[in-house]
Amino acid sequence: MKIEKGVKVLITGAGSGIGRSTAVAVAGLGATMFLTDVNAQGLAETAEIIKGQGGEVAASRAFDIADYEACKSFAADVHREHGPLDILMNIAGIAIWGQVEDLKHEHWQKAINVDLWGPIHVIECFLPAVIKAGRGGHLVNVASVAGLTGAPWHAPYSAAKWGLVGVSEVLRYDMMQHHIGVTVVCPGAVETPLKHTVQIIGVDPDSRYVRGMKAGFSAHAIPPEKVAQQIIRAVNRNTFLVLTSFDIKLVYFLKRHFFPLYHYTMIRISRMLNKAKE
Repeated sequence: MKIEKGVKVLITGAGSGIGRSTAVAVAGLGATMFLTDVNAQGLAETAEIIKGQGGEVAASRAFDIADYEACKSFAADVHREHGPLDILMNIAGIAIWGQVEDLKHEHWQKAINVDLWGPIHVIECFLPAVIKAGRGGHLVNVASVAGLTGAPWHAPYSAAKWGLVGVSEVLRYDMMQHHIGVTVVCPGAVETPLKHTVQIIGVDPDSRYVRGMKAGFSAHAIPPEKVAQQIIRAVNRNTFLVLTSFDIKLVYFLKRHFFPLYHYTMIRISRMLNKAKE
């Protein structure tokens, strides 16, 4: 299914970053938008941007996708008023990093609740109606390079993102019989507000070392608008895996074909990150 006028698209995390950029770009193609985000103000701003450009926002609601009942309620209202949707995009997410001796149960739980259970809730609440409608569709799950590689300090984040990549691969085949495509997006560095909200447990967030890491991140980060275009292209071409930048493609290539070099790279990254605690 291609993104075009009249297609009904749900986007989570639409209040900022990749979610906002994708929502604006998709609406610009004539799609009817259904938006969610935990940040009510950011969500309202995105809706106003879309409407100001002549786009249509049929429904938007601020809630935490980790809350199953809230997601279920929104889905029921959308289906009652607008019928089944066509394209679902799970873009909302958070980032929590740290070493196991510094992490608490709440950190693991929060990362998995938002980054894995959140997309599952959307899949549970919206995808069966897409299947039942019988007109095809598409599911997009935004994971991370941390869902493909053993990025040091990323254990809670990777637990969720590896799970999301796995769910996406299974659904890729399960949905073929229904003519529903599946795309999993694995970004590396993207210049979004997530950079400022990431929790790095066990390290002073205002330390010179952390500031240096964030500056290095921004130096090679790509704009969210570029990722939005990659997502649109993947849906239109029914592409399964999207790696958003060359460095991510290189790391993934090394893991699959030159593991010793990949292994050495991960060790170097680990040692670099460990200096933040010295």
